This record gives sequence, structure tokens and C-alpha cells, in this order.
Amino acid sequence: MYKASPRQGLLPELDSERPLQTQFVEPVATAVRQLKGTLGDTLHSAYLSGDIAHRTAPDKATMNVTLVTQRSLNVNEYSMLNTVRFRIEQGSEAISRVAIDVVPINDVRDLGNIFKWGFFLKHCTQCIQGDNLAQSFGHFEVSWEVCKAMNDDLSARLRELRNKVAIATKWGTQLDAAEEAASRLIKASFGLVAYKANRWEEELEACSRVFLEFYPDKTLEMERLFYLIQRKPVKKRAVVALLDAHWKWVVDEYEKTDRKIG
Repeated sequence: MYKASPRQGLLPELDSERPLQTQFVEPVATAVRQLKGTLGDTLHSAYLSGDIAHRTAPDKATMNVTLVTQRSLNVNEYSMLNTVRFRIEQGSEAISRVAIDVVPINDVRDLGNIFKWGFFLKHCTQCIQGDNLAQSFGHFEVSWEVCKAMNDDLSARLRELRNKVAIATKWGTQLDAAEEAASRLIKASFGLVAYKANRWEEELEACSRVFLEFYPDKTLEMERLFYLIQRKPVKKRAVVALLDAHWKWVVDEYEKTDRKIG
């Protein structure tokens, strides 16, 4: 999964020389071709993250792709990306969902974002197209600054997902939003303790396990979040209540920790 570790205390990079799992080779290659064809020179580089990049994906998995662009995209370009996303999802049985994030290159190069984009590109992704910006950054250690930065959009994204659950009229829509919200909350919970444990995890089971070492009283909440990860048909009201309660607790804990550490 990872290259040989750098000096003690610093995190390794993903081992990009190791082949992807067989079922994802063609979908990833197709994604690269279509994204490049859609955005042309506006696309600076593309990065694969998540289970597929870590070579730990099940037979069917979400493809997480981050696009670094030369400028902010317009509405028409985002619409074309949605078309690409749909084609990839429909064209491969190995891909359950395609998640595409877009960030302008100036944001990546902004020193104020180094603990977010620098850390993410260096330690959580594999470059699959273009010039690899991860090479612009040194290795990071797990710190509170990294944990905060990697979850800085938590409330905004959870608000969107909560609303999707609340207004969903189809099980598929509700299950998709609930699954993503639960995943974000589990990873954000891990972010509260990662710097204490001096380790970084990507797999949800590992994130939960490390988190519960510090907050064993949250075992029930973790179990319920994993119900959503498993896409069990939980009533909408119960999903919203669970998300609201743990979301508020996580945000409060981040604020407390930040006041303590500064």
C-alpha cells in the first residue's frame, strides 16, 4: 500500500508502482481519458484517492478523483463532468459511484492550505494524470493542524447531505447521502485523536477502532454509523437524528481541542 517509510515520525506516500486491483484498472484508465478529453488544457492533474488508490477496495467501490485545474470551472464544465461521472458509473460493474472534487491550482499552491492540500496529495492520493504536485511537498507528520485542515469542510458538506436525506423520496438517494455522511463523520471522529495516536488511517474500520480507544463511550454511535455505511434501510427520522447528534458532538470537540491547543 505504502512506499518505504521516511524518517521516524513522518508518513509514507502511497506506493504508485504497485498495480491497482485488476477490476479497477480499466475504469481508472477510462476516467483519465474522458476527464482529459472533457477539460483539455484546463486540467492540470488528476489524483485517485480512497480504497481504490489504497488497493483495499471490495469488488465494487467508489472511485474518488480529485482534479486540479488551471482555473475555476464554469457551470458548463461542471455539467460536462457530471456527464463523465455518469458514463463511468454506467460503464463498469466495479464502480458503485464516482466522486469528483475540483480544486484550482492556486488553492493547492497557497501556503495557507498546505496542511490540507499538501498533506492530502502527498499521503492520500496517487497521481493518475499530469504533473504530480505531491512532489512539491515534503513528508508530513500527523498533527492537529492536519486533522483540522482535513475536516475543514465538515459542517458545510454534512449540511448538504443531511438535507438530501431529509428530502429524499427514493431509497437509493437516501442511502447514498447517509452513507457518505456516516463516512465523513467516522473520519472526522478519527481526526479528533489521530494526532494523539500519531497515526493516519483511511479505512473506516481502522478510523473507528482508533477513535474508540480514546472515546469508548461512543461505541454505540459508531455502530449506528456503520449501519449507514452498510446501507441498511433505516428510517429517515432516525438517520437525521443520528447525524445531527454526532455532528454536533464532533464539532464541539473540535472547538474544544482547538481552544486547548491553539
